[in-house]
Order: sequence, then C-alpha cells, then structure tokens
Amino acid sequence: MRMPGGARANVVRRLLGVVLLALTVGCAGETSRTPPTGAPPLASSGAASAAIHTGFSAPTGLAFAPDGTLYVSNWSGGTVERVTPDGARSTFAEVSAPAGLALDTKGNLYVASYSGDTVYRISPAGRRQEFATGFHTPTGIGFDSRGNLLVCNRASNEIMRVAPDGTVSRVAGGLSTPVGVAEDAGGTIFVANYTGGTLSRIGRDGRVTTHSDDFDGLGVGLVVGRDNRLYATDRAAGAIKRVDQDGRAVAVMSGLGSPVALGVNAAGTIYTATWDDGALYQVPA
Repeated sequence: MRMPGGARANVVRRLLGVVLLALTVGCAGETSRTPPTGAPPLASSGAASAAIHTGFSAPTGLAFAPDGTLYVSNWSGGTVERVTPDGARSTFAEVSAPAGLALDTKGNLYVASYSGDTVYRISPAGRRQEFATGFHTPTGIGFDSRGNLLVCNRASNEIMRVAPDGTVSRVAGGLSTPVGVAEDAGGTIFVANYTGGTLSRIGRDGRVTTHSDDFDGLGVGLVVGRDNRLYATDRAAGAIKRVDQDGRAVAVMSGLGSPVALGVNAAGTIYTATWDDGALYQVPA
C-alpha cells in the first residue's frame, strides 16, 4: 500500500524482511500442514504463538468460504492464494496489488486492485472479470446486509457502494485515508482510518463520527465477530483489538509484526496475517 512519509521506508524494510524469510524457508509458497479451520487455539494470554501458514508476500486481505477454504491477497506478490481445508495451497488468481477480499453467497471472490483502481470478480472456477472500476486506490472491501459491496476509496477519503449490477454510488466522504470497512448486524458501517488511527462510524444518514481512537495505527483488517463486536488490526501496535460498543478497544492478541489482514470463518474464528513475517495466525477467542 502507498503510505506517506517515513512509513513508506518502514514498509520497504518490512517487505525485504518477507523476502528474506522466503529465502530462508526455501520458497515463498511453503506452508505448515495444519489447515486454518482445524488449527488448535492459541494460548489464552493473547501473545502471538506459532504461525499456521508462512511465506506470504505482504498479506493484506483474508476471506473464508463456507467450507473453510481461505483466500489470501499477496499484495506485493500480485497474487491471491487459496488454502484448502486440508492445508494445500495454490495460486488462485493474479491481480495487480490485490488488497481487500470478499466472498458473495455464490462463492464468487471480489478483489480490490489497489494499483488498478478496479474491483474484480473471480468465479469459483477462477474466471476473472471487472466488476467495477474508477476507484481511487481501493483497499478494504466487504458486503453489507443487502448484498452491496462496500469499498474503501483510500485516496479520495470515501466509502463507495457497488450494487450487485455494478452500479457505483457514494456512501460517505470526509474520512481520513480509509483502509478497512465492515457493517455490523444493526446496519452501522465502521471504517478504519489509516491517517490518525481512528475508527469511524457511518450512520444511515451518511453522517460520519469517531467511534474509537484507541489505536496506534489501523490496518486494512476490520471484521464483525459472532458476538457482533468489531475486531481490528492495530498495525502499529502489533495487536488485534476488540472494540466494544462504547468505543473502547481492548487487545486480544499482541506481539505481532505489523498485522494488516483480518478474516473470520463460518465458525466465527478470527485469523490475522502479518506483513513483517508474511504469516497467518489464529486470534484467541
């Protein structure tokens, strides 16, 4: 992702670290044999434990299919990886700078191309087509309860809505470099802002307010758990935080190296992926 000021240099160093890790293990595609849906829970202390999968290249988005298949966007590698429930891993698609991922009810995968200003739709068989274009460095994406796709327009500080037929409209503007988006069960839209480290909420009238500022620096990862509470990646703090209704954010996992991606499977188990070591971890319940 493009980042301002000194943060860009930090990202370059982190990406170099991922490359070095890949060279160390022998190849960037190496994974563990433990499938993500069957992985044992991490220690209750919330500290980072052993990685479930490694060798990703700046993983930015995660999406789980109902059968437990996991999709991971390799932002710097230009690919979307697929990990099946038995742990087998393969390249599912090639996309320029893939960021956010989302799956619809038919099993189609949606991929935000950060550098291409496009959201692609990829069928379960791997057929890719443009779903919507004309964005401004789209990052996090996610479906609302009506089947519309919400898209973070990072460069223009907007949240956009794409109807199932591909029609694009604006939900809200005036955000602070939005990178993650999610809607809760009540229909409220939440947005992770890269600049300022704040979590915003968008009411049904489009009004934007600050929901939480208990973050050092948010990443793309923002999901609603089975308890209808938000979970967000505090990239700068190396933590995954649960956000309560009053906006208070509490770390449920710490000691991570720049967590950016976040996803939740059908059972409600949350996973994160980190840029520093290009790895996937299970988040403690």
